[in-house]
Amino acid sequence: MNLATLHVRKTFEPDRLRSILVVSPNWLGDAVLALPTLANLRRSCPDARISLLVRPWLSRLFRSLPFIDELIELPNRGELMWAATALRQQDFELALLLPNSFRAAMISRLAGIPHRVGYATDGRGPLLTVGVRPPNEMPLHQADSYLGLLRALKWDAWLRPTEFLLPPGSDAEVEKLLTDSGVSSHTLFIGMTPGAAYGTAKRWPADRFAATADLLIDRLGATVLLFGAPNEASLTRAVRERMRGTAIDFGGRTSLTGLAGLLRRCALLLTNDTGAMHLASALGIPCVVLFGPTDPRRTGPLGSGHQMLYDSPSCGPCRYRHCPLDHRCMQGLDVERVAAAAETLLMRSTSITEEKVRRLPAVFLDRDGTINEEIGPIQRPDLMRPIPGAAEGLKRLGEAGYLRIVVSNQARVARGDATEELVEASHQALLRLLGADGGEVDAFYYCPHHPLEGRFPYRRVCLCRKPAPGLVQQAAFEQQVDMDRSYVVGDKVSDMLLADRLGLPSVLVLTGYGRASLDCLNSSGGPLPAHTAADLRGAAEWIIRRRILG
Repeated sequence: MNLATLHVRKTFEPDRLRSILVVSPNWLGDAVLALPTLANLRRSCPDARISLLVRPWLSRLFRSLPFIDELIELPNRGELMWAATALRQQDFELALLLPNSFRAAMISRLAGIPHRVGYATDGRGPLLTVGVRPPNEMPLHQADSYLGLLRALKWDAWLRPTEFLLPPGSDAEVEKLLTDSGVSSHTLFIGMTPGAAYGTAKRWPADRFAATADLLIDRLGATVLLFGAPNEASLTRAVRERMRGTAIDFGGRTSLTGLAGLLRRCALLLTNDTGAMHLASALGIPCVVLFGPTDPRRTGPLGSGHQMLYDSPSCGPCRYRHCPLDHRCMQGLDVERVAAAAETLLMRSTSITEEKVRRLPAVFLDRDGTINEEIGPIQRPDLMRPIPGAAEGLKRLGEAGYLRIVVSNQARVARGDATEELVEASHQALLRLLGADGGEVDAFYYCPHHPLEGRFPYRRVCLCRKPAPGLVQQAAFEQQVDMDRSYVVGDKVSDMLLADRLGLPSVLVLTGYGRASLDCLNSSGGPLPAHTAADLRGAAEWIIRRRILG
């Protein structure tokens, strides 16, 4: 793919950027396809404050992204005046425009952002300081199109898994939806999205969705969940009414977070080319996708394990919203073929299911006072001393299938009492000492920032220092953690606050500052730990026993 910048009126260096505004796409599917670009942008600019400008209806879905620092909701009215006043006050240095619209460029220009990067389309070239010529090669997947903006700047554009954390509260919403519908959460669910926001041309006929649903219910004993936006409720109802079997109709009944949570429970999604398809693929759910007027090479789901069915007639892909002929592209997909594709994918899903089982829970552990003796303000590898029983506790957690992830605050780096190299050397020294007794740690994450960062005179807002959840969110994303079965263990009040913010059960160990922390929590009213243990070994035993007892 050849990308060329048309003009560069100002220059900038990524390692000097301190604040970046990313203008998000407005469609659900496109917003999900922008996730690799956001992840790569964070890698290129690790110290910058990255803000995502997003429509209000999309914002809740992306609150758990580990690689952006804040969400800014675009008002529904008066966008340009708001950009010229409120947005201008935030002093962004660079705007990365993912939508190709003239309005996105005008918003960033009125906000006074000196560097504005985007594709030079829709007559907006004069508003950009870095205008990128759209690639000539066709077809180019939409996710690669977004990544092309980073490539044009010669920044990192490595493609990584798009999976992201479910937004807070989604599990509780899903449990209520399923309970109210009278089904067990352990049922084999197959999701179906018979709608498509772009137009009727992308929709497979409702009666064929109904016939396929009945076949899959008869052959697999599955329960079908129907999904759709509020304006598609009549369509999901039409599918349900045409079925012999029973389906649960969630058309128009879920928020975006509820939709994400329900998709996460599905073994498979049978869908048109929709935003729900991209959301499901980002959640690791295999999809059978029915393509008609659009090109699967441009808008197909990312990742592997999907089936894309596409019979392209001579008139396709046309990208019409409504077919002016006989809808032959979608009519050519018969029920038996689609049902067979779904069955094949589900049979293959033995490996996919095993992969999900291997998606391990984690115990997020504090370091000093929990695993290692408190070492004071100076960071030196030769001061590392594991607390008695810590190695055994770590070993037991590993044997029980838990990832052991250390998350610690290391303000010594900001104070000048240590370097990041010393912190890493200390981790290696601790690993050697623990390993001598059979203990291991799977990953270390630490915050090197000063406790006062975000307050005057410090400019940078720290989102990773405990009890802020940033480090755990990053670790969960990178290590593919099953957060529903995870724990936080530590000896400090900040560890208990961290667990409370994440909605995870906590264990307070009475080593290190544990006893003083327990007194403080009792006197202040919490948040109290789910369990108090004498040491890490006792914490591990409680966690394992709790899992065994269900």
